[in-house]
Amino acid sequence: MNASRSPIDAAYTSLDTFASGNMVLGQKFTEGNSGLMTWLRTYESGPSSSSPQPRLLVERIGLFPSSGEIRCAVRSPIAVLEHLWSLYADKALDAEEKGGSGLNLTFAEWRFRIRLSESQLEILLNVESRGDVVLMQLKTAELLARIDEKNRSES
Repeated sequence: MNASRSPIDAAYTSLDTFASGNMVLGQKFTEGNSGLMTWLRTYESGPSSSSPQPRLLVERIGLFPSSGEIRCAVRSPIAVLEHLWSLYADKALDAEEKGGSGLNLTFAEWRFRIRLSESQLEILLNVESRGDVVLMQLKTAELLARIDEKNRSES
C-alpha cells in the first residue's frame, strides 16, 4: 500500500472504491455504482442516539468527491468512447473498456466512468477524486471539453 495514505484512508481500506474490482459492501464499482448509496443506507438504519453517522457521512463524502452523473448529448457515443480511450487509457493505473457500452479509468488521484445511455444518443459521465474537490472539478471540466471537442468534429 502507499505509505502516504492518511489515517482516514487506512480506516476505510475495506471501503476503498478506487481499488480495482474492490467489493464495497457486496457491490463492485464496475457494476455501475460506487457503493456510496449502499454504504449510506447501512448507516441510516443504525440507532440515531449517540451515533457518529453525520461525521462518518461527511468524512466519506470528503474522501471521494464526485461530479455526480452528468448527461452529455452526443452525435456518436461510440466515437466519443473511443476518443477518450485513446487519450486516457495509456495513462491509467486501471483501464476497463466495457464492450462498447462504457469505460472505467482509474488514475492515482482520480477516476472517471462513462457509460452509454440506453435510450438516447447520450453518455453518462461520473468523475471522482481522492479527497480533492478542485481536482475533481478540473478533471470534470477537462473531460466535458474533450467530449464537446469530439462531438463537434463528428458533425
